[in-house]
Amino acid sequence: MKRIFLCLFLVAALMGCGNSSSVTISTTTLPAATIGAAYSQTLTATGGTTPYTWSVTSGTLASGLTLSTSGVISGTPTSVGSTFTVSVSDSSNPISTSTQSLIIQSILGAGQTVTLATGQSISVPSGTTVTDTNNNIVTVNGDNSTVNTTAGAVVSAPSTATGTADNTVIAQ
Repeated sequence: MKRIFLCLFLVAALMGCGNSSSVTISTTTLPAATIGAAYSQTLTATGGTTPYTWSVTSGTLASGLTLSTSGVISGTPTSVGSTFTVSVSDSSNPISTSTQSLIIQSILGAGQTVTLATGQSISVPSGTTVTDTNNNIVTVNGDNSTVNTTAGAVVSAPSTATGTADNTVIAQ
């Protein structure tokens, strides 16, 4: 009887029985990414059975960024980021999966120019110009200000910009 119990216990341990913990994504926010600068962040999860497999299930990462199956977002962004949803699956049987919506806010560096699509936003330094599709020009001055513009607006940071990119331009 002891031998049967020991065998059942050993089989249960090898199969992962008793691991009722579901995988959960721990990462809920990500730091901003500067367009044209290297970026690397590792997503984290808890619970479930490792190894985990990560993927983007909706939305897209900014051009130039990729998500590895091991959960590393890396690359050099070449465009404004957007909202996306990641999914992580564990190695248990049955597989446990968790999803999380994330945003990587983009930062416009000195001397850079981007065109915004509807719903996109970007952090910019003071002195940045915003030219809408009607050729109206607005200069972003000060700190912590927000400028609303139209989709298709061209946002240009001066090459002499040295301040913190703490202003926001939003295309509606």
